[in-house]
Amino acid sequence: MKKFQEFNVVFLAIVLLLATSACNLDDGVNSIPLPESNIIEVASGNTDISSLVAAIERAELTSTLSGNAKFTVLAPTNTAFDAFLAANGFGNVNDVPVSTLKELLLNHLVSGTISAANLAVLQRNYLESLANGPVDGTKLALYFDATGGGVTFNGQSSVTDADILASNGVIHIVDAVVELPTLDTFISSDENFEDMGTALDLITPVSDLPDEIKDGQNGPFTLFVPSTDAFQALLDSNSDWEFLSDIDEALLTSVIAHHAVNGNIRSEGLAPETVITTLEGDEITINSLDGNVEITDGSGNPGSGIAIFNIQALNGVIHIIDKVLIPDTTN
Repeated sequence: MKKFQEFNVVFLAIVLLLATSACNLDDGVNSIPLPESNIIEVASGNTDISSLVAAIERAELTSTLSGNAKFTVLAPTNTAFDAFLAANGFGNVNDVPVSTLKELLLNHLVSGTISAANLAVLQRNYLESLANGPVDGTKLALYFDATGGGVTFNGQSSVTDADILASNGVIHIVDAVVELPTLDTFISSDENFEDMGTALDLITPVSDLPDEIKDGQNGPFTLFVPSTDAFQALLDSNSDWEFLSDIDEALLTSVIAHHAVNGNIRSEGLAPETVITTLEGDEITINSLDGNVEITDGSGNPGSGIAIFNIQALNGVIHIIDKVLIPDTTN
């Protein structure tokens, strides 16, 4: 089992890509010289993103984006900003509370200079935005999909004009505001969570959990989400099950609730021998095997490994596991 911690793999890949591409910037023949204008100056010269510039000024982020630190900026067009404001009952940018606007804009910022080509190489994965998570010291994840010839973020916003260079970073113009993600944002947009999304839809008539994880005001929750292969192994365990819809509704409901926990428990909170009570009611136990974190479920089955940690949303965190957790069916 591969072990990933807090997006280290994707960040390492980006660092390597940037180290390689840096050789082509401002180094002589066939180089691409960086402009002298910073992000704010470049953005101010583009009338299509004037609403963004006004929002940055209102949120007091102008000095941040004018300094020496490098940033990647997802820049919603004026049309995108107008749609966001109208959908949320705001007449203009000045009607948005400053604290709310600042977090929204921080969700469009990533540290470092990341080109569209960098994302295309990485295909589908997660970055870390500068927006704050529900627990101090945490930052919200930002899911990107660059497999369809373009780049989309959180399944909401597509890049329409990429790689507008500035002296301190790069701007990608996008066609929609990337709103602060809930757990449902990632479950709905990341194809790795397709089966979990299906299961949540199936239990909606008898469970409050699906609605709770869609609402950023609820939680936070920790979700241990089985991979596609893990769900397939569950179906293969019973000859009567071809699809998740073949599983008894009450059983599926308790199985899914056995993967949900109150609180925002990140990797640092998953120490060996930690016992956690799930929303289903049974306990799961955290173990360590050869440095890898594994879970023993409510039925006493060991060996469900955590493959990816800390996909942080506004209302909780997701860890991807490689085996479905089964509650204690005797009770």
